[in-house]
Amino acid sequence: MPECGTQTNTKEKVIQILYLIAGTLCYAAAMRLFFVDNQIAAGGFSGIATVLNYVFGIPIGTIVFLMNCPLIVIAIIVMGWRYCVKTIISMVIYTLALNMTEFMTVVTHDKFAASVFGGIIYGIGAFLILKAKASAGGTDLVSRLLLRRFKHISLGRMFLFIDGFCVLFAIIVYGDPEAGVYALTAIMVFSYVTDRIVSGFNVADLCYIITSEPPEEMCRAIMEILHVGVTHQEGVGMYAKTQRHVLMVVVRPREIQRLKHIIQQHDPKAFLVVAWANEVMGGGFKVMSDQG
Repeated sequence: MPECGTQTNTKEKVIQILYLIAGTLCYAAAMRLFFVDNQIAAGGFSGIATVLNYVFGIPIGTIVFLMNCPLIVIAIIVMGWRYCVKTIISMVIYTLALNMTEFMTVVTHDKFAASVFGGIIYGIGAFLILKAKASAGGTDLVSRLLLRRFKHISLGRMFLFIDGFCVLFAIIVYGDPEAGVYALTAIMVFSYVTDRIVSGFNVADLCYIITSEPPEEMCRAIMEILHVGVTHQEGVGMYAKTQRHVLMVVVRPREIQRLKHIIQQHDPKAFLVVAWANEVMGGGFKVMSDQG
């Protein structure tokens, strides 16, 4: 049994390292193929490095590495060596990937398209690094260190503050307000992509049906026609103090009209509430997994 546990643990670590490498390479690809030559400073240390590269001509990977070095030392002291191992690996790979791909040219000189597609690739990279349970250094590490001192500030606000500073820095150096617009576009895109992948694309509609009619026939029709389960609860309408039946059902967005038709057939006076469910697992939807 101990050998089996050790093998599983080793396999998990290897998978995490592969996620880390893939995520870091996505970061580098977004920088080289979309951001750098278009002068899009999409927040973080990479954004600052893009601006400094424009001014001094120093390789971006080298700048990012040098900016991360003092942070790594502080993080080792504050958080411990084990926390920083993956961050160091990511930092080295990112530096090498950026410096070794200087010959690459941008895919498009349309800055809006570059900010969107670069943001998508960057967001995928951020998700992969999250899967690796690691940090890529930069503003992520700065934020986590600062949050130990300023605990009343949320992680999202800390990121917003730091990335906002990077965007402002880019506008001042480039002397072009549009540089800030494209940088903000890229930041919003990769933030949205990361959130959507993390939350899942397996969205559905959560529906509450409140009816005073016996619910058996309506439940049977929903289950037979839509092939979904129904949860029945007893409720009380507090205004008239009358008994109500509350049915909860989760359906895919394309099934909403069919659900409305079933409700209309069985109780035209029923009260329907439809709410967006961010992610649905089990019961015919996505299988629950610890790896998600």
